[in-house]
Amino acid sequence: MELIIFIIAAFLSYWYETELFLFFASVFVAVRFFSRWYDPIRLAWPPGRSGGAKWALGLLPAASFAIILVTLLTLASFDVTGLWVWFYIILGYAWMRCGVYLLERFFDLRPAIDAVHLDNRAAIFPVAGGFLGITLIYAGANIGDGPGWWAVLIAGGIGLVLWLLLAMSANRICEVSERVTVGRDNGCGIRFGAYLLAIGLVLGRASGSDWISFGATLRDFKTGWPALPLTLLFIAVERIYIWRKRKAPGGL
Repeated sequence: MELIIFIIAAFLSYWYETELFLFFASVFVAVRFFSRWYDPIRLAWPPGRSGGAKWALGLLPAASFAIILVTLLTLASFDVTGLWVWFYIILGYAWMRCGVYLLERFFDLRPAIDAVHLDNRAAIFPVAGGFLGITLIYAGANIGDGPGWWAVLIAGGIGLVLWLLLAMSANRICEVSERVTVGRDNGCGIRFGAYLLAIGLVLGRASGSDWISFGATLRDFKTGWPALPLTLLFIAVERIYIWRKRKAPGGL
């Protein structure tokens, strides 16, 4: 629902050359993001359950805010000042709502349910790594001079699609979701979280440059090539872990 509203608002803002539609839609989606993120954590029962997970998940939006703010103040286009800084921060939280949906949809990682309600510590790491990786891609898309918000969404969107495709491939080949959510494999969770963060950093840097054209932006993504060997390395390491576990006494 939120994604549809956001897409319609972005189209209207682009068509009528105004940011108002996108701004109000971003406010709505951002409010929904905070509600969906914090309410399940706040309402977890018993109250003392999974205190570490609650703190970790609760601080992620603040970390996202800090990353985006520093990027906007130091590396963004020269005209991103004053209220425009807040516009892109709110837009960033709408972006994070979409990112959390992707984590839930394609990796079966439900932050509040897995990490808090089910007390699955292994789920904290990929959720945190994925959350921060998606944040870094958005922050990176704000680096450099550009004609407007739509250039940020295009560059960031390309980075997010590449991030998603690589992570989905690694997840499928290495059975990460099942090992984390069902097997509660802490080691796998830590490695996958670090991997999601690492390729988010790489693709975030690839998303950032002065906007010249769509074609030039695509060519700039060749700087994100380290994401591919990182993916292959992660897959190789995880397959070794899987092989060792199956060879061990009592293994699968």
